[in-house]
Amino acid sequence: MFKHSNNIEYYLITSSNFPSGGASAVYLNLLCKGLNLNSRKVSVWLLKGHAFGNQIKSDKTGITEDGIKFKYLSSTSRQSNLFKKIIDDLVSIFTLVFNLFKLFNRRKSVTILVYNDDLHFNLIIYPLSKIFKFKLVSFVFEYYDKADFQQSLTSKIKWYWLIANIKIVNPLSDCLIVFSDFLRHLYITKGFNENQIYVQPNLTDFDFWKNTDTSIKYQLGYSGTPSMKDGLPDLLQALSLLQSQGLNLSLLVIGDSVFGKSLIPNIKNVCRDLQIENLVTFTGLVSLQEVKDHISQCRILVLTRPNTIQTKAGFPTKLGEYFASEKQILVTDFGDIEKYFKKDTDIVIAECGNIIDIASNIRWMIENPADAERISISGYSTAEALLEYKKSVLKLIKFLEKKVKYTYNTSRND
Repeated sequence: MFKHSNNIEYYLITSSNFPSGGASAVYLNLLCKGLNLNSRKVSVWLLKGHAFGNQIKSDKTGITEDGIKFKYLSSTSRQSNLFKKIIDDLVSIFTLVFNLFKLFNRRKSVTILVYNDDLHFNLIIYPLSKIFKFKLVSFVFEYYDKADFQQSLTSKIKWYWLIANIKIVNPLSDCLIVFSDFLRHLYITKGFNENQIYVQPNLTDFDFWKNTDTSIKYQLGYSGTPSMKDGLPDLLQALSLLQSQGLNLSLLVIGDSVFGKSLIPNIKNVCRDLQIENLVTFTGLVSLQEVKDHISQCRILVLTRPNTIQTKAGFPTKLGEYFASEKQILVTDFGDIEKYFKKDTDIVIAECGNIIDIASNIRWMIENPADAERISISGYSTAEALLEYKKSVLKLIKFLEKKVKYTYNTSRND
C-alpha cells in the first residue's frame, strides 16, 4: 500500500446512491473501497435519499461490509412529490452546513470529494470549503448537448445549472477527476490548470465480475438502462436485420430505469414493430449480483452507443464489467474507446449508428468464435490494466496527495 505522512480525512459528498443502486453507486463504492484499502479515512454524506426501484432504506446512518461509514443528510428514500423534494433539499442543505462547520477545527487534514452536479448543493459546498480552506476535489462524469435541454423550462434550468457548474463552481476545485479526454480538454479551454486534472475512465472490481458459469443461454446480452443514450434501438434494428437474413439470435436486456417510470414497455413496442419480440427477453431492474448472473449466460455482450456529446464525455461502467466477465464484446466507436482499445485486437468495434455495420460485426463474431475469443482475452488484459479499481485508486491517491498538497501549500505561502 501507498504510505503517507499526513492524517488525511476524505469526505465524499454526493447526490447519487451509495453503496449500491446503479452505475454511479458502483463507481463510488469502489472508489471508497480503494481509499480504505490504502488506509485512507473516508466517510460518505448522501445529499438525497436512496432511489433504486422499490427499495426502501430506513436507517439514517450505515456502514458497508468494507467498513465505509455513510449517512443521509435528509430522508433515506428519494421523494417523488415536488413539495417533499424541496423540504428534503432544505433539510439536506441545513445538515450539510452543520456538518461542514463541525470539520472546521480539522480543516488542515480534510479533503472534500464532490460527486454531484446539483447546483443548489454545490453553491453551499464549494464556497464553504474555500472559506474553511478544505482541500476540494471534483469528479466530473458527464456533459450534454444543449439541444437535449430545450424541451421544457425545467430542462432549460438544468442546462444552465450544468454551465454554472463548469464555469463557476468546479473551477474552485484544487483538482478535477474526469472520465474522458473530452472533459479534460473542455476544462483546459475554460482555463483550468491541466496539471491538476486526472483522467480515470471508470473503476471495475475484476474479482467480483470474474465468470464462474460457462453455460450459455443467450447469444447476445445488454446491461444497463435501456435508453436511447446507450443505442439500444440500433441494436434492436441490427437484430431485425440479421433475422431477415436468416440468423435468429436471442438477446437478453438486463436492467431498467433506476428511478421513476419503466422504460421497458416502450422498448417492447419497438421490438413488436421490428417483429423480434420473440427474440428479446427483459429482466427488469435487478441487483448487482443478479446482473452478474445474467451476464454469465450471454455469449456476446453488446454496447452500441451513438456518437453524441454525452457519449464522448462519459465512459460506461458496464464496459469494464463486460471485460471483467471475460466475455466477447462488441461496441461502437464512441468516446475514448479507440484511445484505450485496439480494434480487432482488444475488442470488436462497429461504426456508431450504422445498423448494417453493427449487424455485420455481430454475424462475424457468431461465425468466427475462435477469433472473437482471442480478441476477448487480449481485451481483458488491457481493460484490467486500465480499470481495475485497486490499481486505479492507488494511482489516483498518489496524484491527489501530490497535487492537492502542492496547491494547498502554495496558497499558504502566497
